[in-house]
Amino acid sequence: MSFSAYTRRVRDPALPYQHRVSALRSCVQLYRPIGFQTTLSFLDELAGPFHREEAALLRALDALSMSRDQRRTEFRRYAAARRAAKRRGHRSPHPELANDPGSLITTVQVHHAPDELLKARIETIMSMLARYQVIA
Repeated sequence: MSFSAYTRRVRDPALPYQHRVSALRSCVQLYRPIGFQTTLSFLDELAGPFHREEAALLRALDALSMSRDQRRTEFRRYAAARRAAKRRGHRSPHPELANDPGSLITTVQVHHAPDELLKARIETIMSMLARYQVIA
């Protein structure tokens, strides 16, 4: 199923609560910006015990959806910039876009230690959540 189909299940009060929690976990499986377990732990820290509280479950879903929407927007911007650059005959990314460990868009080659890259991504996600006032 798609991310949006799972989000509808999370928000559906007619479903048993554990099915809704399972649907949130399925959302995380489809969009896991910092890994599956780490993302779940982060959402638990951010939103509260979503395994037990409906309000926390909805906060966790909102935070995850907001992060995913932001990332998709960044991907669309990057793709548009790359298409424009290709039309102009420029094939390589601009230096400010190439392999920034804090960027949402990185190439497959990783030139940073995995822990450093993970820390940079967590900081990026935290700043995005703060920007959209999900956290203070």
